[in-house]
Amino acid sequence: MNGKSKMRAWTGVAMVLIVLSAMCLVAAAQETANDWVKKGDDLMNSMASESLTEALNAYDKALQMDSQNESILLRKTVVLDIITIGTATEALGIVEKKLENNPQDALAWQARGVALNYLSIEQEATQSFEKAIEIYDQEIQKDPKNGTAWWYKAENLANLQRFEEALIAYEKVIELDHPRKVDALSTKGGILMQYGRLEESISALDKATELDPNHITSWFTKGQALKEMGHNAESEAAYAKARELGYKG
Repeated sequence: MNGKSKMRAWTGVAMVLIVLSAMCLVAAAQETANDWVKKGDDLMNSMASESLTEALNAYDKALQMDSQNESILLRKTVVLDIITIGTATEALGIVEKKLENNPQDALAWQARGVALNYLSIEQEATQSFEKAIEIYDQEIQKDPKNGTAWWYKAENLANLQRFEEALIAYEKVIELDHPRKVDALSTKGGILMQYGRLEESISALDKATELDPNHITSWFTKGQALKEMGHNAESEAAYAKARELGYKG
């Protein structure tokens, strides 16, 4: 896999992890499982190779406590995808089985796309992301104020690098004041930074950190954008805040 493809796969992985966090908050019985999920997510965010195995163990602990939670299973699938191409094949098998049971499982189509992308099966990966978007479009048509569907649509558009369309969908998430509003602002800031729209990027990231001062990704991305603008002191302060909150990159 070339560097560009691998980065695209990681972009999809990161977005999958962000959006799945909302799906764990279903019942009080999951609180202990959620602790393990949070630990797994923190380990994943460090992106260190030894942390991936620890993240996998954390998700396994969560599954022992809540074996029917799809979001935890998909998190495990993503970790398996990243560790090696061999385990990505295993991850793909898990998702394929889910889709046999429910072909309308848009999140499973998304996870399938991530796994296929990492395996460099890019045409099928694209088709999987497009299928997920198709399902979410159906949900949005039924209810244009379905912020969750807009969020997932944005995520899959970003996986396809259709960033202008993704920005529109993220804006809908923000307008609807959806629980993923902070994540939408953070991701919006990252996309705008890649386009060189640095002032707009920092504006979005400022809003994200105002709403959630503990949002690590927003602080780190803000540090990158400020550095691009030549504001080195402010950039280092943002990086320091991200490290203070647990960023280990």
